[in-house]
Amino acid sequence: MPYVKCKAIHTGMKQRIQYILNPEKTEGMFFCDSHNCFTNAEDAYLNMKYIYENYTHHKFEEPLPKQGKARVKMLHYVQSFSPDDNVTPELAHRMGKAWIRKAFGDNVQAVIATHTDKAHIHNHVLINVFGIDGHKYNSNKKTLSEVREHSDRVCLAFDIQPIMNNKHMGMTYKEWDARRKGMSWKEQIRREIDTLVLSSKSYDELAAALEEKGYEIKYGMHTAIRAPGQKRFTRLSTIGDEYTIDSINSRILWKDDLGNASREDSYNKGQVLTICFAGIITQLAKRIVDGKKPELKRDEKLPYLPNNDRDVFQIGAQLALINRMNIHSIGELEAKSEETDKMIRKLTEEFNALNTQHSELEKLLQQIEVYYDLSSRDKLSLSEKMRLQIIKQTLSRHGIRDKADIDRLAAENRELAEKTSALKNELEGCHNLKKAYQEIKDTYNDISKGDYISKLIERNRALENSSHEQGSPTQSTVLPTYDKKKPKL
Repeated sequence: MPYVKCKAIHTGMKQRIQYILNPEKTEGMFFCDSHNCFTNAEDAYLNMKYIYENYTHHKFEEPLPKQGKARVKMLHYVQSFSPDDNVTPELAHRMGKAWIRKAFGDNVQAVIATHTDKAHIHNHVLINVFGIDGHKYNSNKKTLSEVREHSDRVCLAFDIQPIMNNKHMGMTYKEWDARRKGMSWKEQIRREIDTLVLSSKSYDELAAALEEKGYEIKYGMHTAIRAPGQKRFTRLSTIGDEYTIDSINSRILWKDDLGNASREDSYNKGQVLTICFAGIITQLAKRIVDGKKPELKRDEKLPYLPNNDRDVFQIGAQLALINRMNIHSIGELEAKSEETDKMIRKLTEEFNALNTQHSELEKLLQQIEVYYDLSSRDKLSLSEKMRLQIIKQTLSRHGIRDKADIDRLAAENRELAEKTSALKNELEGCHNLKKAYQEIKDTYNDISKGDYISKLIERNRALENSSHEQGSPTQSTVLPTYDKKKPKL
């Protein structure tokens, strides 16, 4: 449910461009792009300055008048997404680019940057009020409404529900922003419970602490809670899966089990994970041999035995990774996960920096091709003439004068492409390893609750029944990447 707002810019255009293209806000400029100008701040500014001054015959950085209205040079649009939309930076950036093309057409000069430094993903877009064909873009209530409508249509195309279909019509930006930041009753209750889980020894103790803070709890078929000042009760089940009484008890137990595991680790040299996972495999194998586990083959062509059970294979793969990475306890698993996080952050910074350089060179080489194409034509339209002038201006600033310079750029681009590809593979390996660690932690979490086998049996039986109802055999799922090969670090 993106919210769109607009501000007219009269002065400080270069600073505005530099702000939205800030590497610290855009993953090292990874989520930056442009249309009919170059993406780096200096070139984008000069490209827009050229177009504006060509059509208006006024200075782009003219001082503000002492009286009367100042001329609008740029329009600054912000497209903000709610965290509830679960929009990734990649998707937000794609939608932002599609939105600008739909709302303003092919002749607009625009710079777009997706900022990821806040809890909510948002796009910043700066457009020159004059397109390269001389068309002037104005901002008023009518045009803003049209721009928002284009934003909604693009969101629907990407299966993101717009504000207009989510009962947000008439909501002020302040109200929407408060909801976006999670300032709702449910969010308040979640945060209170999350805090108390860390210090409580049981659900009863947590409930008592809530009541001391002024919360009311109503028991019955559906346990409900009401925060101080809240008008109506809210069912715990609607707050989230982790906030039912059973889930809260499990979270408290899991917290204690972590501490017990750490203490036990100091006495038995940290064999907690190996013993735990090996024990589950043994229990599963016995059930399979006794015929007490629904068949869930890893390979449909082979007979159903413990070594051909998908669950045994999955847990066995996790145990193999535990042994290969020499992990003895949950504490060590957390440490390994943190190391991988650090490596991911380091590689991401390197990848984004290289990828930005590579993208800039790619665009430069593409513009060189456009330059030769336009230069070879007998007649050019007004927008084509402007585009040719912009390219000339930029190539000159980058010192590109002859074929030798172009060949040098092409060679540098190929080298960057190879380095970027290698870094991408290494980064994917780290992400796979991080995912594997999380799956091990999730499995241990389930085992620690003490009812892992029975829940696994119930889940498999449900899958089997669902498969029979659909009239097709149970299909094997795709195994995690770490089962197939060892990730690179």
